[in-house]
Amino acid sequence: MFLYAFVFFAALIAAAAGALYWHISVRFGELPGEDEKAEFLKKPYYYGGKFHNDEEVVMLASKRDLSKMLLRFFRKSENAPKAGEGPKTVRLDKSSFAENRDDFSFIWLGHSAMIFEMDGARFMTDPVFGNASPVPFTVHRYVESPLRREDIPQLDFVIISHDHYDHLEYGTVKFLKDRDVKFVTALGVGARLRGWGVPADRIIELGWEESAEVAGLTITAERSRHFSGRHTNDRDSTLWASYVIEDKNDRRVFFGADSGYGRHFKEIGEKYGGFDLTCLEIDAWNENWPNNHMFPEESVRAHNDLRGKKYLPIHWGVFDLAMHPWNESIGKAKEAAKKENVELVDVLMGEKKVLE
Repeated sequence: MFLYAFVFFAALIAAAAGALYWHISVRFGELPGEDEKAEFLKKPYYYGGKFHNDEEVVMLASKRDLSKMLLRFFRKSENAPKAGEGPKTVRLDKSSFAENRDDFSFIWLGHSAMIFEMDGARFMTDPVFGNASPVPFTVHRYVESPLRREDIPQLDFVIISHDHYDHLEYGTVKFLKDRDVKFVTALGVGARLRGWGVPADRIIELGWEESAEVAGLTITAERSRHFSGRHTNDRDSTLWASYVIEDKNDRRVFFGADSGYGRHFKEIGEKYGGFDLTCLEIDAWNENWPNNHMFPEESVRAHNDLRGKKYLPIHWGVFDLAMHPWNESIGKAKEAAKKENVELVDVLMGEKKVLE
C-alpha cells in the first residue's frame, strides 16, 4: 500500500513539475532563425550574433547583491503600496470605447501599456495585463489593470517595443493573434510572435530608423539604450527600440519604452523637430545599472532633448523592478518637471486624456 501511495504522489509531483515547465518554457518564445540572422548582419548594430547599443551600457556595476535582488521577486515587495495607498485607477470596459474614435487621445493603463486614438487609428503599446515573469507566482502587479484583456477594443495595430516580460506578454499575444490587428515590433521579436501563432503577414519588424505605414500613420523605430532577452541564454538576440508615431496632421508622439539616458534623445529631437507628446520611462532605475533605465531627472532631460511639448511619465506604478518605493519615481519626475518648467501630463491609470 505504501509503495502504491508513493508512486501515486511521485506521479502527481512529476505531472505538476511537467505542467509548470511547459507553462514557463512556452512563454520564452522562439528565436530568430539563421536566415533572419543573415539579414541582421546587414545592420551595423548587429555583430557577433547579437544586437548592440551605440553607447556603452554597464549592465551591473556590482554583482555583490545579485542573489538578494533576484530573491525579492519571489515574495511580496517591500516597496509595494500598503492597502488603500496604491495608484488610483479609472475602471474601463468595452463600453468605454466609442465606435467613432477621437482625433488625438490616449489612455495610460499602467507601466508602458497605453491605448492611443490618433487621426482615426487606434493602437496599443506594450500591453501587459498580468505579472511580469514566466513564473506565475513572481513579479506581481501592485494593482490590477484598469482594463481587462477581454475588453480590449478593436485595434488597428499593437506596438511591441522589445521582448522583456513587462512589455511582451504571452497571454495578450495569444488573445490578439486571431484578431484583425497588426503587430509592429523590433527585429527578431517577430519570431516570438510567430511561435505563438501570429500569422507572419500581420507582423512588421523594424530596425532602427526604419518606417512602416499602418492605418494611415507612420511608425518609425528609433534607437534606445537597453537590452533584450527572455531566457538565460538569449541576451540581445532580438532588438529593442523606441517608436515615433506620426499622423497626416504633422502630430508626433514619441514612445520611449525602456531606455537609459543617452545622446540619441537629442539626435532624435533634432531629426524630427519636436514632439506633441513624449512618453518616457521613470522607474526601475538603480545606481547598479545606470545605463539601461532612466532616473526620473534624466527622463525630464530626455523630454527636453526631444523638444517635447507635453511629457507623460510611464513605466511606473505597476511592478517593483528596482529597489525604490512604488511612488518615489513619479514624485521625483514631478519635482524635476516643475523645476525645468516642463508640462507634465498627470493622469490616473485608465483615465482618458484628449490632446489638442
